Amino acid sequence: MSNDVQTYDCPSPDCSRTFSAREEFTEHINTEHAGEYQRDGWPDTEAGRQTRRDRNGSTDTDDE
Repeated sequence: MSNDVQTYDCPSPDCSRTFSAREEFTEHINTEHAGEYQRDGWPDTEAGRQTRRDRNGSTDTDDE
């Protein structure tokens, strides 16, 4: 049996909280950061930019 514990770090740049339960993590995001992750440009990472390109059907490498 593995002793690995799944933890969830809040992805908000203004928050450093860590959660051991997905339900607590989800509740925190929905109450403390509601709407923060619905911005068009979030997350500003390569994976986030690729997701937006895929969603928009764009082949451009730069976001507008």
